[in-house]
Amino acid sequence: MNSARETAANAEAFRRLVESRPVLTGMARAGEVIPGMKPNTVLHSGPEIEFSAMRGAHRQGIVGALLFEGIARDETEAVGMIEAGEIEIRAANDFNSGAPGSGITSSSMAVLVVEEKTSGIRAFAPPIEGVQGGGLGGWGVCNPAIRENLRSIAGVIAPLFSRVLASCGGIDVKALFAEGVTMGDEEHTRQVATDALFFAKMAAASASAGLTAEERCTLLDYLGSCRRFVHHIGCATAVAALKSAAHVEHSTMVTAMGGNGVEFGIKLSGRGEQWFTAPSPTFTGRYFSPEYSDRDSSPWLGDRSNVEAFGLGGMAAGAAPILIRSRGGDVATGIAQTAEMAKICLGENPQFTIPMLDGRRVPCGIDARKVLETGILPMMHGGILSREGGQIGVGYARTPLECFRRALN
Repeated sequence: MNSARETAANAEAFRRLVESRPVLTGMARAGEVIPGMKPNTVLHSGPEIEFSAMRGAHRQGIVGALLFEGIARDETEAVGMIEAGEIEIRAANDFNSGAPGSGITSSSMAVLVVEEKTSGIRAFAPPIEGVQGGGLGGWGVCNPAIRENLRSIAGVIAPLFSRVLASCGGIDVKALFAEGVTMGDEEHTRQVATDALFFAKMAAASASAGLTAEERCTLLDYLGSCRRFVHHIGCATAVAALKSAAHVEHSTMVTAMGGNGVEFGIKLSGRGEQWFTAPSPTFTGRYFSPEYSDRDSSPWLGDRSNVEAFGLGGMAAGAAPILIRSRGGDVATGIAQTAEMAKICLGENPQFTIPMLDGRRVPCGIDARKVLETGILPMMHGGILSREGGQIGVGYARTPLECFRRALN
């Protein structure tokens, strides 16, 4: 392809990305808001993969979703239905959805709804499941308590959540995250400040949303139980913004990144919805218990790496010294990482300022050409999931170079 033509296309895709206006508008059942979602559809993170090739979190999560939906009575029946082709198992990103970990989403589950106001594109992600942690949507774990919690979120919390957001016109996610970045969050693994900011906004809005005192307490108790609630908002936001920058002919800007525990894939704006894959990378990081080691961890699993493609997470390491210290680095490590990521990006997001870098902004718009030219691979932050499901640590990984080679072939 002509270099000048690619450069012009990248300028347009980058403009759409940085000018995107994602707004959190509500929460609803997936089957009611995700186009193409059927009662027998189950979504998962990363590129599409056959059930027979799936590992822990995905495999048990698909089965768990069928039990939750009442489609199957037990695991044996669920697997039989899958093998008979009665269940539609699809990649979440192809349905404008994306979430941490397993990304498991079925028709009756609640999903967050984020609308990119310029293009009208809507994107989705299951919310974190409160006291159940990552639960089914994140960790692929399903048991009676998790199933009951999912029903409560969809039937009770989602309507209250949406009423509050409707009363205040939604929440501007980029503005929320921009403030969080100035307070030490990189918006992937660390959202301490942003969670507090979000809770304050929801508490204030709920006071004038027409909720009863009991309804308000129910909603705020749920949000208060959700550590890192905004991470899931960020996953949906990243998809909405990236999809708004997709389908720019000849552009080499990355518009999706995700792994299914076996393969990792990327999409480029100029190549539409086509996945380009390579074996999923493994993590480097810190395990929660000495009983775990690298042999227990699943290769990259999740669509949360869209946060990096959007221009946060690993791109914003220089904004989060506490996070970097927790992984054995220091302030200089985070600053150096952000500087390295800038070498493979098309520019900076003017809304995300890193105070300790004298007002420099966070780099964004990963250019596949620059990745190949420099050999620098995007750094992705994230939780380490067990091969059997559940989170066992935190760390980081780099995207496989082969994805970019195949995308530009």
